[in-house]
Amino acid sequence: MAIPAPPPETMPNETEPSSEAGPSTGLPKYKLAQTLSAHSRGVTALRFSPDGKVLVSAGADGWLHFWEPKTGEHIRSLRCHKTGINDISISPDSLYIATASDDCTSTIHLLHPPNSASSTPPPPLRILSSHTAPILSIAFSPKSNLLVTGSFDESAIIWDVRRGKALRVLPAHADAIWCVGWDAEGGMVLTASADGLIRLWDANNGQCLKTLDNDTNSPVSFATLTPSSSFLLSSTLSSTLRVYNIHTSKVLKTLRAPGIFISERYPCPAIVFPHYAEEPTHSIKREGDAMDVDADVDVEGIPNGHGHVPNGSTRRRTKPEAWVVTGSENGKLIIWDLQTKRVLQVLEGHQSPLVAIAVHPDGKTIASGSLEVEKVVKLWRDD
Repeated sequence: MAIPAPPPETMPNETEPSSEAGPSTGLPKYKLAQTLSAHSRGVTALRFSPDGKVLVSAGADGWLHFWEPKTGEHIRSLRCHKTGINDISISPDSLYIATASDDCTSTIHLLHPPNSASSTPPPPLRILSSHTAPILSIAFSPKSNLLVTGSFDESAIIWDVRRGKALRVLPAHADAIWCVGWDAEGGMVLTASADGLIRLWDANNGQCLKTLDNDTNSPVSFATLTPSSSFLLSSTLSSTLRVYNIHTSKVLKTLRAPGIFISERYPCPAIVFPHYAEEPTHSIKREGDAMDVDADVDVEGIPNGHGHVPNGSTRRRTKPEAWVVTGSENGKLIIWDLQTKRVLQVLEGHQSPLVAIAVHPDGKTIASGSLEVEKVVKLWRDD
């Protein structure tokens, strides 16, 4: 497998960093809606299901808690591990949830078990055990049939979900792997490590296709490919976000906000999500079309996921803006405009470092989770 060819239109090549914070068109107006408390230790991971019906929080206490995203109602709890959970992943079909734990194992459970009200927790469908050190990151493939895990043992493993067997071990890095992921087609695996490197792998044969570094050789705490698989967003423990062109390996954009965004000790995700201006202003649902940082769209009469425009109306969505949200060690949640590199909004409310973030598929709700002593989940809404 080769890295896919770049799209006809690419992101403008900007290499100069900018820490400027200021206004932008279509400013976000997120406000604190709810504070959710259930974990006895720090909140380490958050995920909304792709269908938007459930929010899952994971903690250093080994528990998963399931929440109703709109009301914040606590649905159920599940003790998955006796040690801490570092990461979780929900399958794209919203059927399964997988965990990555300090006990060196991963477990796979039904996201919606048939008898969720039962006092006896259901056993895991699969227990994945091959790593020799804590598992730090986990991700389902786009087709939900494979998993990739990254560990403190410096390796990544690709798993067959149905059989619960390891298919391939990638001796990926010279330090802990803090983040793993997939491209949109499921043919390429991403690993990001404390050794300062990001690597892209052929999922079929385990060949390393590309290695990306950063100018400060800082540990890479998070990385994700855009839907076109031509660009990559990373976060390093130098309080810096970078956007790479994976074909040229060049950094196209660098985002910093001194005094606002602090990331030097704790890894925290950086999530890209779309913001559309629409006419008329009421929203429409667009399924299966995630935002890409290289997208440049101007659409009239956008149909919904069933192929028709609701109520017979015609809407115009202007050029989509790519926003990025990330957490900071000072308890702040920062929303950026990826194109202008400006800070659009800073949300304050946490008293402990943020290490967990999730964005609802509709982009209207952001969940953030903090470490001890606070150990809570906060929901922020832009209505």
